[in-house]
Amino acid sequence: MKRTGMVFLLALVFCVSASMVQAEPVEFKFAHFINPIEPGPESGQWIEKDLNEKFGDKISAKYFHSGQMGNEIEIVKKVRMGALQGAYCTGNYAPELGGKFGIGTLAFLMDSYDKWEGLLNNPELRKELFTSLQDKDLLVLDMAFFGLYGIVSTKPVKTLEELKPMKMRTTQARYPLAFWNALGMNPVPMAWADVFPGLKQGVVDGTDQTENIARMRLADVCKYFLTTRHMVGTFFFVVNDKWWNGLQPEVRDALSKTISENLAKARQASRKLTEEAPAGLKGKGVTVSELSPEDMAKFKALQMPVWDKFEDEVGKDWMTKIKTFTASVEKK
Repeated sequence: MKRTGMVFLLALVFCVSASMVQAEPVEFKFAHFINPIEPGPESGQWIEKDLNEKFGDKISAKYFHSGQMGNEIEIVKKVRMGALQGAYCTGNYAPELGGKFGIGTLAFLMDSYDKWEGLLNNPELRKELFTSLQDKDLLVLDMAFFGLYGIVSTKPVKTLEELKPMKMRTTQARYPLAFWNALGMNPVPMAWADVFPGLKQGVVDGTDQTENIARMRLADVCKYFLTTRHMVGTFFFVVNDKWWNGLQPEVRDALSKTISENLAKARQASRKLTEEAPAGLKGKGVTVSELSPEDMAKFKALQMPVWDKFEDEVGKDWMTKIKTFTASVEKK
């Protein structure tokens, strides 16, 4: 009896201890290298608030923004290592992690909000893209926007010929470099933190950036915006795949629901900002112009070799699926 009683007591202690451990909220630390002055990075604050208020007994959420956890590459690395559980990853950096994301940085391919929303609502395409980083220990849950791309500059530009001699900032990523090289230019690789002083000092004359960002961050130094809408600015919300799959179902569901709801809200807010952007830019003294139909056609034609250059890396089958999909969206 004594032995039986001791076994029962130990089992009881183990169960109580296990239940106490399980009762501890799951830690969810996630980060963005950008400060939350626009819907994309601001959505992290909404997610943090909702998780702590609605699911505080299950989840303890903490959002680090404005470079508190380093630059984008450092942040994503921390997610892969498990030091962070989640992060925002830009569409410009995502192709460096997985070729399928190249569809977002090939000019004039996934170049509208409707195309991206269509992909999000297509279960097969969404799953193929969002699970393609699992070999990097990353899983994409959802995404946000930060506007439609154009070219912002400190000097007036209305034609492709006027653009060619200008010094345009780019990142070190291969896709943006290929974009500028296809236009016959010599881009200047520069970290985002150096862009503002670089523009003020004349180290660079401009960059390709979205209407939303141009209005909110660059309008004080750049007074010209060339509307091209060649690409959508995107943020992908990634989590550590092994951590995610090890969560209790109710915790995973709470996280998934909260993240998706807030990123959908952020996408709608970004679309609204885009609608207001031309008037907002002009209100800040920015001259907004467009390429002629002839120059726009030439602009698109110059980017087609870039599609060919990266087709093998992106994946021919995947590219074919996306071309077919985007053609169907454009017909609507």
